[in-house]
Amino acid sequence: MAFLNPQLATLEQSLRESLQKEAADSQKRQRAVELQKETWEQNRQVLKVPEELTISKGEEEDGEEKKEHLELEGNAAILTSHATEAAIEKRKLQVKEKVQLQLNRVSNEAKRLDELRRELDSLEDPTRREVADIRKKIESVDRELKPLKQLCERKEKELKEAVSAYNDKTKLKTELVRRLMEVVTTSERVRMQKLEELNNHLEQMENSSGRAQ
Repeated sequence: MAFLNPQLATLEQSLRESLQKEAADSQKRQRAVELQKETWEQNRQVLKVPEELTISKGEEEDGEEKKEHLELEGNAAILTSHATEAAIEKRKLQVKEKVQLQLNRVSNEAKRLDELRRELDSLEDPTRREVADIRKKIESVDRELKPLKQLCERKEKELKEAVSAYNDKTKLKTELVRRLMEVVTTSERVRMQKLEELNNHLEQMENSSGRAQ
């Protein structure tokens, strides 16, 4: 907001220069009226006839008419000049009042902007410390996560190897159980067959003994 101060100063200087120029123009117009009045007085003196000169009645009447005409023109010019000057002065006062109002408004706005700038400069974040603490904790957790991630990756690898070994052993156990069942079944069948043969042989022996008696 500091860049506004040079702009406000430039605007104020421009307005002051405009007022000074208007005052100078007013003085020039006033001087022109005074010069016009002096010229009219000089012309009026020129028309005065010296007392020692003898003039005719017709010339005297013409001189009086010219004198009256010049007086009327001079009075009209002076009145017009005064009226114009009064209107200019009135307008100048109106413009001056507007300029002063603008200067006051600009000055008040500049003060308000300066107050806002100071308020912004002094404004602090109420959660600044809490945010800083949280950021520190996040950084600490990040440092702890790195070795934990490595440990997880290592454990995952070990777990995969253990699962693979477990599956292999389970498969081997299944094969062994199946083989055991086959062997047991075969053994039972052979023994049952042997028992049947022995039993038949005994029965034959018993039958033979009975007939011999």
